[in-house]
Formats: sequence, C-alpha cells, structure tokens
Amino acid sequence: MKIAIVSYFAPPQPAVASHRVLRLTRELMRAGHSVHWVTLDPKALEKRDATLEAVTPPAVVVHGLGGINLVDRTANGFVEKVVRTVIFKLPDLWPVFDRHVEWARRLRRQLPEIVRREGLDAVLLCCGPHGQLAAVPRLRRRCPGIRIVVDYRDLLSGNTWRQSKSERLRRAVSAKERRILAKADVLFLNTEDALASFRTTMGDIAGLRVELMRNTADYELGDRIAQLGPRVQLGPGAHLGFFGTIFPRRRMRPVLDAMARLAPDALAKLTAHVYCDSGESKRLLDEDLAAVPETVRVRVVRHDLLGYGDALRTMAAMDALLLVNSPDPADQIFVPGKLYDYLMARRPVLFLGERGDAWRIVEETSGAAWCFTHAETEGAARVLAQVAAGRPADLAPSSLHVPATSFAPLLRVLA
Repeated sequence: MKIAIVSYFAPPQPAVASHRVLRLTRELMRAGHSVHWVTLDPKALEKRDATLEAVTPPAVVVHGLGGINLVDRTANGFVEKVVRTVIFKLPDLWPVFDRHVEWARRLRRQLPEIVRREGLDAVLLCCGPHGQLAAVPRLRRRCPGIRIVVDYRDLLSGNTWRQSKSERLRRAVSAKERRILAKADVLFLNTEDALASFRTTMGDIAGLRVELMRNTADYELGDRIAQLGPRVQLGPGAHLGFFGTIFPRRRMRPVLDAMARLAPDALAKLTAHVYCDSGESKRLLDEDLAAVPETVRVRVVRHDLLGYGDALRTMAAMDALLLVNSPDPADQIFVPGKLYDYLMARRPVLFLGERGDAWRIVEETSGAAWCFTHAETEGAARVLAQVAAGRPADLAPSSLHVPATSFAPLLRVLA
C-alpha cells in the first residue's frame, strides 16, 4: 500500500513527535508498504537534527507544505506581531483545536490533491497538532475511497491540560471533534488510560473504530544511532539523567527530596544531570533547588538540551534515568515520549508519579521496585542508594514494547 503520514513534526525536526513518525515509518516499510510524509518543507526548517536526518529511510517520499508556522517562530514586523497575538488568543475565543491554524489551512487545500496525484491508499494523521483534523472532511469528500486513520499522541477532549476554561467552548470543541472523527475510519489512542478517558468523554462514534496503539522502543534504531558517535564518558561516581522539558505539574522536587534523604557518603557519590531548556524548565528547576539543602543542590548539574544522537548515547552512559509525572490523577493518561528513548538506552528508570501507563511500563521493564508515588521519597532514596553503591545492569529489550508489537494494531487495520 501507499501510505501518507501527515504530521507537522517529522525528521529532521528536533521534536519528540518526529521520533514516532520515524518509528512508524520504519515498521511500515518493514511490512512492505511505501511511505510518504506530508509535513513542513525540509528546506524551510530553522532547526535540523543531524542524527534524525541520517537515519531517515531514503525511500520516504516527502511532500513539504511551507515553512514553520507563525505560532512557532518569532514575528517579523508589526503585522506579524498582531497576527501572532490573535492566533495565541484563538483557543480562548473560538472552538479551534489548537493554534496551528496555518498548518490546518495548508492541509485542507493541498492534502486531497496529494492523495489523488500519488495514488495513495491510506492517510495517517499522526502526532498532532490536533488542528490538522480540520483537513479530514474535505479529504473525505474529495477522496471518498481513502482510508483515514487518526493517531492521537495526546487527547483533545478529556485532556485536563488543554481544555478551555469556558464550558461553552469545551462543548463546541467536543462536538466538532465528534463530527470530524465520524468521517475517519480508525482512531488510535496511545495509552490505556487515554483510551478509557476518551470513551468516557466522547462515547461511541458511529463508524469509528477506536483502538490502543502504544508508542515503541525501536532497539534496532537505538543500536544504529549508538554507532554514529563515540561512547559518552561521565567520569567517576554514579550518574542520574533527566532529559527533556520540566512542566509546572511535572517537577524535579520529589527526586531532590529523595536525594536529601540519602546518607552523606551515598549522596556524595551521586550526580543528577538535568538536560532541559534554559527558559521555563530552568526556572522551575531553580525554584525546586532553592527549596532543598545545599548538600543536594551541589549534586545537581543542568545542561542544555542535546541532539537526538548525543541524547541517546548520554542516556546509555547514565547509571539510572529519571522520569517524573505529576501527583495529579489526571496525569495518568500521559506517557512522556522520552520514556521510550529511555528504554532504547537500556538503563533502569526511577519513576515518581501516579499509577498509570507510564508506571506500568517502568514496572514491566525496570521492575516494581523502581516505581514510587511522590509521597514515597523514602523508597526512592533506597533505590538511589543502591545506584550510588554500584551501576545496575543493562535492561534486556522488552518484547512488549518493540515496533512489531506496538504497531501491530495499525498493521492489522491496513491489512
């Protein structure tokens, strides 16, 4: 079959969503399908990840639809500043799915023509932004025989992080979402909790098949990336690694509190490395560090974000990796994308959060003894003390989370 993956984010863009597009592509090609990407024009990207570029299968056909949306770049001149301000206010004023209105407009106009010209059999709208759903009605009208598959990275309705404060807007967005999804063939949710939340919030939608399709740890890809650069040496002592964004509801404080419980000799052997942005993430980290003893603060080092290859190789060099979800039960529906990179690095993961899919994945791979709620910092401290005493063994690849298992629901649908 000829399959188009539609995603604003795709390699070589340095975004977590690009990783899922790449892994889906590799598995679809392994199954014998041809893959097209409908994404931003690679020539118009402001940032590129060299590793993602190097491991992109050369047989992928890329259809580039313009450059970065105004919402994701600096405005040039007065007019763009005014338009950008309006775009940011749109979700609070109008029932739009997100702020990527330029991307949705491009897809509505150009996607049906791409499908017809290339003789595509299926379209997979993947990874967001949710606004690209607006292309579905016109695509269905112009290409009635196309198979339309929607892959939600995050929920739209039922997502407490993204919902408007206005009940009127929430109802309007949900109604619009239902109308559009009724024109699709299949919807995939990426966690059990997200699937349950969707069914509770939206109920049944006539003609729409709703299934679970998790993300995946592509161990073969991880091994290939490891060979593209030298091994990372972190020096003496034991090293903990946190990679990615720190959110207001997902902060480092429970890890720091667990470190504060360690005996002085154990703490002196540990270094926690935090690879995050220098803006909001750094501010939140600094606030948490200010609330813990100096003996803990000096054991934490912040680094700038790394490219994908360097990040994976650095993860593999760590003695253990850190994953923090919020204590809010609503956070159970989220599995941070970096967890699958952690699995590919084959290092054990210390998880602090609520029982949900992320907890279960860490439990299945690192073991139940590595999972704790925010209130269980004493247990987390015991694990950190064990890490300080000696490097844990590498994790074996998990057959539950390899591409052939994770993406089997999509392959069945296409068959």
